Amino acid sequence: MIKQDDIVDIKIEKPVYEGKGLAHIEGKAVFVKGVLPDELVRIRLFRIHKNYIEGKLIEILTPSKYRIKPICPYNKPCGACDFGYINYDYQIELKENILSEIFKNFDVRFKPFIKSDDNKNYRIKAQFPTSETKNSKRVLIGYYKEKTHDITDIKFCPSQKPIMDEITNYIRENWKLGCYIEKTKKGLLRHILIKTSNKTGDILLTLVLNITEEEFSSIKKDIETFSDCITKKFKKIKGVLVNFNNQNTNKITGDKTVLINGENFIFEFLEDKKYKTGALSFFQINPKTAEKIFSSAKNLINKKGTLLDLYGGVGTIGIFMKDAATKITLIEENPEAIKFAKENFKLNEILKYEIFEGRADNIIQKIIKEKKTFDNIVIDPPRKGSDDITLSNISKMTNSLIYISCNPMTLKRDAETLIKLGFKFISLQGADMFPNTHHIECLAYFKKEGEE
Repeated sequence: MIKQDDIVDIKIEKPVYEGKGLAHIEGKAVFVKGVLPDELVRIRLFRIHKNYIEGKLIEILTPSKYRIKPICPYNKPCGACDFGYINYDYQIELKENILSEIFKNFDVRFKPFIKSDDNKNYRIKAQFPTSETKNSKRVLIGYYKEKTHDITDIKFCPSQKPIMDEITNYIRENWKLGCYIEKTKKGLLRHILIKTSNKTGDILLTLVLNITEEEFSSIKKDIETFSDCITKKFKKIKGVLVNFNNQNTNKITGDKTVLINGENFIFEFLEDKKYKTGALSFFQINPKTAEKIFSSAKNLINKKGTLLDLYGGVGTIGIFMKDAATKITLIEENPEAIKFAKENFKLNEILKYEIFEGRADNIIQKIIKEKKTFDNIVIDPPRKGSDDITLSNISKMTNSLIYISCNPMTLKRDAETLIKLGFKFISLQGADMFPNTHHIECLAYFKKEGEE
């Protein structure tokens, strides 16, 4: 009879979602992080539930031929690149197998998995919490250790552009105004946000401060001096911004942002499309993979027609599909994104478009009342996916839905809802937006039964 904290040797059978390995003991499923199929491993049973067990890896007894030296020295303490010890081609094979397992009960055609051109230095955006040591006040910048708010001080990250490391190291050495201590809720600098253009290399730097806008005047000159110094050091920094967030919350940014130096935008390019994007407006982390996904999505449209881009952001997807659309309608609730979306439609010489600012569910209700329909709808919701009401309303507006998802589990749930609403699940294509991690981007296509 097994019990908690028992040490056992097991053979890993297959991967499951979130990158864990699956094995069985006494008829119960055991999930273990950091292992590969067919590896014999020694684990501790650290949590026994009614129907499954969580195991903690102690030792690899028989390593897989696909196990490699971790790509990063911070692999264990940071944990963000949880596939960083796996041969890249095998990472793709694992992700394909995970998708097949998740969607095994659906009658859907799987398309070839989209690999990332770069499996290092692909990230164009980084968000770092900051803190400082108790006695020496040494600045800490990095990522939270798994399931904690303890910061791993990271001086090198292979996933992001090298200049981001240079900028954070400069801040680490030259910031003298204090950092936020979560336990006391005191200290000035909470987060550092760096966003760069994959095409031009231009950068926006945002400092998230633990004060209100009204309190900012007392340190404004100090921030301006720091801003001048860092922009002289790094010529590619085109703008320095300050965001105010003094709330006791897990939200990284507050509602108010001010420009300290330079411009509040940079340009990004996907194929021949040009986008103006801000420090806080969403843009895909891995533009090269995004191009492939959007190109594949555009090819799903058989006939040029009206297009609704839901959760449209700065217009990234809708504008990319402009050649397949007679008119583009965009819905977005973020004011900064709306501002840039309007400029981006003009930059890309799109004449027939309309933009709605506000919550998607509210605007969709108005569109339905007006009895508007669309030849195609594309949605790219957050990780939590869509919801039954929104999907029901979508089914009233179109017979053709392109669904881009960053979470296969919520896509699976929403696919079940869409099928009940009369859609057929036509195709599913995985993509590697986040190399060296377990995350899987998905491109799904749904079409009403009987539609050509």
